[in-house]
Order: sequence, then structure tokens, then C-alpha cells
Amino acid sequence: MSDLGTEIHLHARVFRAGGDWYADIDDHADPQPDDPFWYGYYPSQQEAMDAACDRIAALHRARCNRISHQLLLRTTSSA
Repeated sequence: MSDLGTEIHLHARVFRAGGDWYADIDDHADPQPDDPFWYGYYPSQQEAMDAACDRIAALHRARCNRISHQLLLRTTSSA
């Protein structure tokens, strides 16, 4: 991992659970299903996949914003 924390490895799982579709997102370092970053139940497989993809995109955006902020702080503190 870089000093900015730019690396993260996530995976999503989508499967049928009873009458609903279950989706979760977990990281590569701790792939146990008992402690996911996020999870949800949906009426269709497509909705579950869309929700997981949307959540991964939101996590990516948040990480990019944090990294941009860190770089800005480094630039302004060294000037």
C-alpha cells in the first residue's frame, strides 16, 4: 500500500437467499461473510448487482476525494 492508502481490493457477492437476492461487499484482506463493508437484500438479481456496483463506486469516490485532500494538504504545507 502506498503512503496515501490508494490500494484497496474489494469484491462483491450476489446470491439468492430465500425469496430475496443478497449482495455484500468485502475486502480481500478479510473476506469472511460475517463482517462485510456493506450488505443488502433486494427483490431481483439485477437490483442486487446494481446496488453492489453503486456502493463500490461510492467507496471509490470517497477514497479519491480523501487522496485528493491529502495531496492538497501536502502541496499547501510545503509551499
